[in-house]
Amino acid sequence: MARESPGVDPEAGPGPSRGCGIALFAAFSCVGALLLLIAIEAVAALALRLPVGSGPAFFEEARRRYHVHHERSIVQFLPECAEFDPELGYRLAPGTCRFATRAFDTTLEINSLGTRDAESALRAPAIIVAGDSYAMGWGVEQDETVADQLGAITGTKTLNLGVSSYGTAREMLLLRRADLSAADTLVIQYCENDFAENRSFGRGGGRLKTMGPARYAATVADHRETTRYAPAKLVRHFVPLLWQALRGFPDPDPVRPCVQDARAFVGVLRLAPPPRPMRVIVFEGLYGPDHRTCFIEALDELDRFGDLPAWISELRTIDVASFLTGDHYLPLDGHLNAAGHRRIAEEIARTLRD
Repeated sequence: MARESPGVDPEAGPGPSRGCGIALFAAFSCVGALLLLIAIEAVAALALRLPVGSGPAFFEEARRRYHVHHERSIVQFLPECAEFDPELGYRLAPGTCRFATRAFDTTLEINSLGTRDAESALRAPAIIVAGDSYAMGWGVEQDETVADQLGAITGTKTLNLGVSSYGTAREMLLLRRADLSAADTLVIQYCENDFAENRSFGRGGGRLKTMGPARYAATVADHRETTRYAPAKLVRHFVPLLWQALRGFPDPDPVRPCVQDARAFVGVLRLAPPPRPMRVIVFEGLYGPDHRTCFIEALDELDRFGDLPAWISELRTIDVASFLTGDHYLPLDGHLNAAGHRRIAEEIARTLRD
């Protein structure tokens, strides 16, 4: 009788040595992938520490977008710098706080009204500067803002009412809280992102719906999570932006006709008038030296047709795009630097002299 030769059972699993080999391969693969991710994260972190403007254009654009959307602190959502306000959604918190990002490191001194100026400036100012982060002085020190430099140039008591992300509607509501007994000039800094708030205020007949305390607290918490560093954050956010930048970001959405901005802006001034006539000077906060809009032209057109509220004794506009250059903006951030604030203050002073 023939003996059966021993064979391999086709249904039998791998032997112990083969199973250990597969396990070791999987383990080494996981460790290798982890080490690669750590290396990419480290290289990206080092790249972000390079001087701004030292890299190729695609890298600088990816770095700017990462900074703005994933790491930049927003002052109105910092508990040490801002607080909830039932009418305005939030205001700057009275006291002193540090406001710093990768692009700057500044100190904010906030008065009892919740604006970035001295307490003494609240008493009967002659010139009031209203606006959002550009007027507030995002990224510059207290004495470098448009309001402070304008006061120094003219020798006139000036109050800074700028608060980050306020639209014209909240700016005019905040103006009602100020001492206007000696005010004869109102400087308004406009920004194209004011439009949604201004339109809502107009459609509400002078009433503005803002976030409640629960939503504000949730936004503060979400901002804290978005801006804090977590493992592999750069791999998840910055590296994909680099890839998109290499391929080219899509063109931005077309800008709405400027006449809509101008009409909504004037509508707010009509619905929320100050208690006394004032001359008004308007300039626009632009996102950088290459940013252009036609808001000032559209506003001038409404002025020519006499479509302004009666309390405005005189309207003057300043086209900052005609004289600001890249030297007037903070690299990486896009807000004005001290030189930009100074240049605008000089132009406002010249307009007042005229």
